[in-house]
This record gives sequence, C-alpha cells and structure tokens, in this order.
Amino acid sequence: MFRWPPPRASRDLAVVVPSSNLSIYKDLRLKTRLAGEYARALAVFRVSTLAVFRDPEATEEDHRLFLKVLRHVLVPPYLRVKTEPLDRDLRFAGLLPPLTIYPHNPENRPPRPGDVRFGLVLGERGLVDIGWRKPCRLVDAGYAKPGEIKLIRVDSANPLLCREETAAQIYAGYRVVEAASSDDLARLLEGYDLVINTSKRGEPLRGGVLKRVSRAMSLCLLFGNPRKDFDELAGSGVRIDLTINFIPNQGTLTVRTHEALVSTLAILNALLEHRWTRP
Repeated sequence: MFRWPPPRASRDLAVVVPSSNLSIYKDLRLKTRLAGEYARALAVFRVSTLAVFRDPEATEEDHRLFLKVLRHVLVPPYLRVKTEPLDRDLRFAGLLPPLTIYPHNPENRPPRPGDVRFGLVLGERGLVDIGWRKPCRLVDAGYAKPGEIKLIRVDSANPLLCREETAAQIYAGYRVVEAASSDDLARLLEGYDLVINTSKRGEPLRGGVLKRVSRAMSLCLLFGNPRKDFDELAGSGVRIDLTINFIPNQGTLTVRTHEALVSTLAILNALLEHRWTRP
C-alpha cells in the first residue's frame, strides 16, 4: 500500500547510531554521502528520533559532521539558502540525496488547502515563506518568531493563509538528538517501552521475542559500528531489554551499520504495520 501524504508510524520508533560509523571512510565526500544515506533510510521507514552517540571510537570531527548532515537535510531545499550559513564541513552537501518527505513539497505543487509544509517565519509580521512565489500569512501570528522554521498547514490558497501545524498526522521527518555521553543515552532510553540491541549474536525474531516487539508502543533500536556491537561500544551499564539478530544466516562476514539499519527497519515496518499487530 502506498499513501501520500504518508501517515505517522503506528509506533514511536527511535534509532541510536554511533558516530564512529563515519570512520569507515577517510574522504569527506564519502563521509558526507554516507551520513545522507542514513538520513534517507530513517525517512523511508518513518523513524521519529535519531540519536547520534559519541562512542569511544569516534572522532570529534566525525561526530559533529554526522549531526550537521542529519540536521541539514531536514531543512527543505527551498529554505536552505536563507537559513543555512556557509560551513566548510558541509562543502560537499550537494552530493546528499534529498529526503523528499511530504513537508518539503518534493512535487513542487502550488499550495492547496490542507497542505503541510515547513515554512520560515519572516521579519514581516505574520508572513511565512513556504517555498512558493509569495509568502503565506499566518492566521495565528502572535507566537511566531522571525527566523524560526515551523510546520505549517495551508488554510486557503486565495488569499494564501496558513497556520502552525501542532498535531500533524502525517510523517514530517525525524528529530535529531545528540547523545554525547552515557548519561545522555540513559536519559533517552528511559522514554521507551522496549530497547533492542541489534547483533548477529542475538535471538531470532520469533516466538516470545516477536510478541514482545509487536506489543511495544515505543521502541529504540541500538546499532553498533562495523567492528563492534552497541553493547561493546557503550559498556555494560546501558539498558538493553532484548538482543535480536534481524539478519539470520547473513551471507557476508560482516554487515555494515547502514545495511543493518535498512534491513532491520524494513522488517519492523512490515511487522508493525501488519493489521494483526497494529494497536
């Protein structure tokens, strides 16, 4: 089934990725492109939160680059020139694949009532740039601050009126969280029903494990790097409820984290969107 705009995922799904994953490449071009591929995978499978974990094997440069790229691609292309200052770390941002999420208006449609887009609040009172030839006017401009990017719903096309969207039922992208320490990570994991460590040493997704996963209303997935599982990087103090092997009988000696991410999210998307497991 294909639905556009896509609905929000039926469960709150978070992913934790160590920033050392960028270290598989030395070249900034390749690091930038890899970070963009993570962003695409998150958006395709409607992940709500991505936490970048500053693990012991990561450099500060890779950690900062990962965060910058993931946040950069969330800004609609039509607003980047106006909101994103020049940054040498992002000099290869032109290589990044676009997210093409619904609020970016990837089809370049004219505004229609009900459309949801990201908009930039302008200095002029009540005006918002939503990537059209003229700005829309907020009907509730009292709380808008110039320079903010907000999620906007179009109320009417002529005149072009809109309001801030605070309860969108569509998927509008992921939020980026920095987990710079084990304490940051612990606070993040407290908010989830189930925390899953992904590993080739894990249990298969069946039986009682499958039931626990399908019943959880919020899940957090922990990924390692190409050399170590997440628990090996983070230490014994991290909360882990289950360790699952989502790629049984893998055909290669190692699975890169980006490959594991796509495989795991595809399996969970099919499982959690099945009509027998949906809440």
